[in-house]
Amino acid sequence: MSDSGFTRARQLTDKGFHYDNLLEMANLCREETDPERILSAYILNRVLSHLAAELGDGIVLTNELRKLEAKYRTALNLALESAAAGAPQEEQTRRLTDLVTLLRTPGPLEKTSGSGGKVDG
Repeated sequence: MSDSGFTRARQLTDKGFHYDNLLEMANLCREETDPERILSAYILNRVLSHLAAELGDGIVLTNELRKLEAKYRTALNLALESAAAGAPQEEQTRRLTDLVTLLRTPGPLEKTSGSGGKVDG
């Protein structure tokens, strides 16, 4: 893997899915300009930005943050790794589809009743 924005974003997943880190990962994906990876870059930027917005920059309960990471970590890492490696487009598309499918299922921070995991601060 080269030192692409995808590679650096993948490395940042090890630091956790807190708000600032998610935005930094999104920005690293946005920097990608290779035409073979531009679709992956756009979708990963939007997914990471969406997760950051879902999380918010306020205080979040640790167990809710862990649930968010557990839900998305594997699919996100696989999508980042396939894009960074320049995998065939069909593999990148499959990885991105898996990730976007997760976004469409109710998440750990979605409001059902009460605060939905967020703590007012």
